[in-house]
Amino acid sequence: MQREFRILEVRRGSVLVQPLDAVKEECLRVARATTYIENEVIIAEPLSDRSGVSSQWEVIAARVDPSFIDGGAPKVVPCGNEEAGTECRFAEYVSSEEEEDFEDALEALRSGDHVTAARLLRAFIRRFPYHIDSYHHLGIIETDRGRRGRALKYFEMGYRIGLRSVSEGFSGTLPWIHLENRPFLRAAHGYGLALELQRRHLDAVDVYERILAWNPNDNQGVRYLLPSLYLQARAPQKARATLERHGADGMNLYTRCLLEIQDGRRREALRWLCRALSYNLYLPRMVLAGKKVSHHEATCTVVVGSEHEAGQYLRENGGWLRKPPRDFLQRLMAMKPFVRR
Repeated sequence: MQREFRILEVRRGSVLVQPLDAVKEECLRVARATTYIENEVIIAEPLSDRSGVSSQWEVIAARVDPSFIDGGAPKVVPCGNEEAGTECRFAEYVSSEEEEDFEDALEALRSGDHVTAARLLRAFIRRFPYHIDSYHHLGIIETDRGRRGRALKYFEMGYRIGLRSVSEGFSGTLPWIHLENRPFLRAAHGYGLALELQRRHLDAVDVYERILAWNPNDNQGVRYLLPSLYLQARAPQKARATLERHGADGMNLYTRCLLEIQDGRRREALRWLCRALSYNLYLPRMVLAGKKVSHHEATCTVVVGSEHEAGQYLRENGGWLRKPPRDFLQRLMAMKPFVRR
């Protein structure tokens, strides 16, 4: 018979769980136990051995759903002064004394001890299951370990806990300037980036658009990510609208140029290409050379205006490697006045 459980603790080869319809904790032996995370909800059924005794459980489905966590999510409250207007912030969930254990985990993470940091963070979550920043940092650790699927779950848990704190129909803002808002905004950003790695472009766009609504000053720079995501999702008009609304700069100058090429507006494309070249010279020669971008080039620290930056952009924007943009660049490179310029 299938049953639903909330995972309390992940162990090697098993998970400590609490049935959704009971209070008593149970330990279930499951395959690939370390792919699950704390407070994830699973549907499982027992597998019987030859003696008819259940020794292993099969997980039928799993979902990130914080609605079954005991207690209440952190509250979002108005900032409390007329100048703040619609500005809101997350109320304190953990006292400064209690958060010392969390700071110990961050210190371990800063020193490069991921094992200790993860152990301390998971213990902290057991005590404070709605602590958004713990999920966010566990997502970072799993990303560094190359466990993208598990990292996605941690970021999503932090994000969805924050959504539970924001009432339905919420029309206020959660500005970055208020330190209490940053864990949620960071978890949301991490979730969006993890969705991008899964090529769930429109889901990532939805998260980024929400971040912009909550924090219009965009201290995290998510507006720069939207145009390319819309292009990858085959929504060029939305990409154009985003560029016109937020402006085109950085590598998005090349995105605007690409849109003009796709629409057959060669003169406008040339104008945007000239502006893009003043920012980064490497992309056209990489496109014409058909240079492949390695995983290392795409994930290392990126220097503004560098070949690595152009390589990462190309990896995320394959539209430049199609025939029309390549033909456009080849014709321009064949023009001596343009090459001299």
